Amino acid sequence: MTEKQYPSLTEQGKNLAKFSFDLIKNALQSGSLMVSEEIKTQRLEICKSCEWYDDNNEHSKCKKCGCFVLPKVAFAIDSCPENKWGQNQEIWDQNFDEVMKKTEKENT
Repeated sequence: MTEKQYPSLTEQGKNLAKFSFDLIKNALQSGSLMVSEEIKTQRLEICKSCEWYDDNNEHSKCKKCGCFVLPKVAFAIDSCPENKWGQNQEIWDQNFDEVMKKTEKENT
């Protein structure tokens, strides 16, 4: 089996931008940023059993999205890029793309 590689820095930046957008939106709508300890533990166990989980560095990371796992599993709006837990990635991408298009229109 081929060793998993992290996404490019550009892709990791895009992932961070999407996350930041949803974090702000969720905070403004619900005021809740973090999941319970129970949900956090469940998500972490799923990550640890995943082929993309990398525990070979100082901080555990996901090789699929490039995120640090411990913060990722704690945020209410975050999701697994493999759709193993949390928000559906397609909905995330669609929402982000719609906001970007609207922003581009407003700036032209």
